[in-house]
Amino acid sequence: MTIKLKGALISAMLAVAFMGQTQVALAQQGRIENPAEGSTQSGIGLISGWRCDADVLEIEFEDGSRSVAAYGTARADTEAACGDSDNGFGLLYNFNLLGSGQHTIAALADGEQFREITFNVVRPSTGEFATGLEAQVTVQDFPQDGHSVTLAWNQAQQNFVITGESIPATGGADVLQDGAAAAQYDAGIFAFDQALNYGACGGGPAPETGCESIAFEIVDDADRGPVLEVSYLTDQFAGIVIDSNEPGLDMSAYETGALNFDIKVVSAGSNTTYKVKLDDHNGGSTGEFDVATDNSGGWSTYSVNMSDLLVNVDGNGVGGNMSLNTVKAVVFMATFGQVQDVVFRLDNVYFSQ
Repeated sequence: MTIKLKGALISAMLAVAFMGQTQVALAQQGRIENPAEGSTQSGIGLISGWRCDADVLEIEFEDGSRSVAAYGTARADTEAACGDSDNGFGLLYNFNLLGSGQHTIAALADGEQFREITFNVVRPSTGEFATGLEAQVTVQDFPQDGHSVTLAWNQAQQNFVITGESIPATGGADVLQDGAAAAQYDAGIFAFDQALNYGACGGGPAPETGCESIAFEIVDDADRGPVLEVSYLTDQFAGIVIDSNEPGLDMSAYETGALNFDIKVVSAGSNTTYKVKLDDHNGGSTGEFDVATDNSGGWSTYSVNMSDLLVNVDGNGVGGNMSLNTVKAVVFMATFGQVQDVVFRLDNVYFSQ
């Protein structure tokens, strides 16, 4: 009796082991790749994957119904496992038919299950197939920082699809040469003016608005030729902005480099420090970074390490959040409260690595 029981037990164990090995072998010969295990689906999409051998490949749903999937598409990545490459399968399916919640589907080859996966569905309140809808939205910082994508509703797919991507231009080194903004700073040069509630004037977004506290123009310098001259007309704060349009410039290649520029003080007034800062298109900034001025009347060259500029937070609490992926502007100014009668010239502004 004991011998018979032991024999039966051994037989059962062998059967279970054989069934387990069979399931593993079957699983190793195929996969459901879409939808992924635990993913969330909505609208019309593809149930797809691969299987080494099958005459008929089906997808079985929770209610027991089955749909035949197209089988035999080229999948070169399965050749090592299968010995050939015509192993892909796919079934176009409206996931909204399943309703919101968790669902499980199985893949069968010639009636035998080789894979099962569970995923979630979110069906819109409009039901299985919405008609007459239109919508568009922009997603920032996708697929990487500084980029943005436009999503639009697509009725045929019952989902949003990417219809465009905004990519910042890869910024070159030059910012300002010979008194003019480099071409990549395509919004040009303008000023901000305290007398105008810090609004823009003299160009850029406000080409028709005259500045009250500051003036700028290209002049002929005896040593340099054409340079940009900046003059303060009152004691009101103001500064010069060398600007770019959205989405800005990707200057990430200069993250470990420097911002370089030359300044010549024509009239010092009471100013002893000049300020430089960078702004991005998402509201980030380096804040105002101080450079001590040489008031001797000659040209002075400055090189500000980007590592110092990027961590700078000025006395107003601005800075420390600058993104070099969407650089908007390079800004120069004298010190607040010390601008009366200041005149300075600016030349040779550029980034270096």
